[in-house]
Amino acid sequence: MAQLDDFRLIREIVAAGRPRQVIERLDQTRYQRLVELGWLKVFSYDLGHVSYQVTERGRAAAARS
Repeated sequence: MAQLDDFRLIREIVAAGRPRQVIERLDQTRYQRLVELGWLKVFSYDLGHVSYQVTERGRAAAARS
């Protein structure tokens, strides 16, 4: 079930207009929740570089009030 923070984060990512790049593995848990909700798709380039792209489901969640 989505939390209020999940909606805030997906809105922030959608507003940025580009995939979210994470270089370190420090704080990926908040993005992993959105992956589990189907709002983000993850692309891993190597162990320390991950890109998260918003899915259509994520865009719909970001548009909710």
